[in-house]
Amino acid sequence: MSAVKNLIFQDIRDENESSKPAIEIRLMVLGMFGYFLLMAVGGLWSRDSNMLLFTAPYLLLYSAIFGLTYYGQVKMAAYGLNILTVFYIVVSIYYMGWNLGVQHFLFVLILVDFFLPYWSLKIKLFYVVVMCMLRIVLFFYCRFYEPLTEIAAGIIGYYQVVNTVSIFAGISIYGCLISSNFLAMEKKLIETNKKLRHQAGTDPLTQLMNRLRMIEYASEQMIRCDSQKGISVAIGDIDHFKMFNDTYGHECGDAVLKTLAELFQKVMHPYGAVARWGGEEFLFLFSESNGDEAYMILNGLRDEIKSLEVEYGDLRLKVTMTFGLVEIDRARSLDESIREADQLLYNGKENGRDRIVY
Repeated sequence: MSAVKNLIFQDIRDENESSKPAIEIRLMVLGMFGYFLLMAVGGLWSRDSNMLLFTAPYLLLYSAIFGLTYYGQVKMAAYGLNILTVFYIVVSIYYMGWNLGVQHFLFVLILVDFFLPYWSLKIKLFYVVVMCMLRIVLFFYCRFYEPLTEIAAGIIGYYQVVNTVSIFAGISIYGCLISSNFLAMEKKLIETNKKLRHQAGTDPLTQLMNRLRMIEYASEQMIRCDSQKGISVAIGDIDHFKMFNDTYGHECGDAVLKTLAELFQKVMHPYGAVARWGGEEFLFLFSESNGDEAYMILNGLRDEIKSLEVEYGDLRLKVTMTFGLVEIDRARSLDESIREADQLLYNGKENGRDRIVY
């Protein structure tokens, strides 16, 4: 079983071509192999040597089509599959008549062609019209002309069963294949959308929320938060950050930002969220903390920052921060509270830095 699976799903050699059309064609050809073997069994059962001679060339030709899919000739294999299958249907009806049921293979062929990427929609619709007309022509031909070969009444039922089962099996297999493709595409689309949403809301340097995502998050928290519990916001700014960039270079400044971001995420995780607000500024949202509670948390964070050493090459750099903290008044907008916190931060900068202004 695993050998058959490997045979079907082995990638084609042309790296620029999708393997899905090759897999569809291989499934169709393997189905035709099984079909012709069953037809040959009917020939042996009825001792009809003509049926054995009739099926042998098709097995060879379908084998050639199967082989083309392993050499990057999938489009040629698709043309060959269509031409050979239509030829088989026409010849079978011409020799053995309408009652055999091979004309229904046209439905399977149309289904396969609609999901091959080699033809435009207009060509595919034109193909459907041609197949419909061919079926009508074959039907009326059989109404006015007798088949060249008469099949014994005892075996024709067997052939009809083989054709019916083969056609339903073909439609079911392709239905499952199409369904799995759509499900895989939908899953990939969902994962891609999640990834894009994360990227759109994440600061690439620190991996914290960016300003846009924080505004969304804060607005959501203000709606969800229990009115009996407080919600606070703070803006923090790294003291003398320009000195790190001017003295040691921007890579040093980036190292300071990333080191602090890791600390912020660890400390803020139980209490709310933090975002890079812009440059060396960060916004802290305390989802269920009033101003006093937020001050205690922020003061603990400030102490950890002061004891922190940022490693940059052989350097061990000390950092301090200044914060402006506001308990959000639900009667006011979020923007007003953030502006107030920003003004308090500015006051802290003017009055010596390394402090929380509340």
